[in-house]
Amino acid sequence: MTHRKVVLITGCSKGGIGYALSQKFAQEGSHVIATTRNISALEGLEEFGCEKEALDINDQNSIDTVVQKVIDRVGHIDVLINNAGAPAVGALMDIDLQVAHQCVNTNVFGTLAMSKAVALHMAKRGSGKIVNVGSVVGYAATPWAGVYSLSKAAVHSMSDTLRLELKPFGIQVVVVAPGSIKSNFGNAGAKTVNIPEDSLYTSVAKFVIARANMSQSAGNTPNEVFATHVVKKILQPVSPKYITYGANSWVFLLFYYLPFFLKDMIFNRKFGLNQLKLKKD
Repeated sequence: MTHRKVVLITGCSKGGIGYALSQKFAQEGSHVIATTRNISALEGLEEFGCEKEALDINDQNSIDTVVQKVIDRVGHIDVLINNAGAPAVGALMDIDLQVAHQCVNTNVFGTLAMSKAVALHMAKRGSGKIVNVGSVVGYAATPWAGVYSLSKAAVHSMSDTLRLELKPFGIQVVVVAPGSIKSNFGNAGAKTVNIPEDSLYTSVAKFVIARANMSQSAGNTPNEVFATHVVKKILQPVSPKYITYGANSWVFLLFYYLPFFLKDMIFNRKFGLNQLKLKKD
């Protein structure tokens, strides 16, 4: 058994937020179990004292096996970080539904499945913390990222309910809403872009393509800086219900409260919708 905080983190591939969070939690003295589907993507975390496990959050058997292995080996889980996620970039009229299903299944139902598996153990101990990584687009959905935005809005909504339902058992639920954070997630998103030849949006294709890497533009927040801020908040005895941090995050919080006509006007220009040309036969 261990007296250190036991932290289970999903989606820890090198170059991403989960990898940086794993490093920082370990540096702060936590017992970290870092996971991702392909365990080779966790290379280097062992140098920080992290344990590594292969975990697919879309596979219930994988979830059950890893959670039970951690409980058997370490005794309990203090903190679950639901960071694993899937991107989806493109107009809603163009999005490949397989990509859409993968995004929602991973971001929403994968997060719920992990929460269910770990919360049962936490409830027995009367303590624990579940941290769900949402996004600033969960506050304000943008063009060309509709499916991703709706999946993260669902994570926020789900977390609000979990926070209420699990509080009687001593479990805190926290949402982390990253702004523009330097990571490899933009490259993953770029691979999902789909603009068919008959798309209604061919005339603004450059804006759709640019949306995939928007968070990776100049001025974004290094994932190490992001991880330092988040880990400090999570290791507090009582964490904030929402941790919104990173470049442009305050802008999206503002968008959440802006009148729709003003937000729509800004987004129309930012995402090229005001340049859209009607296709005629």
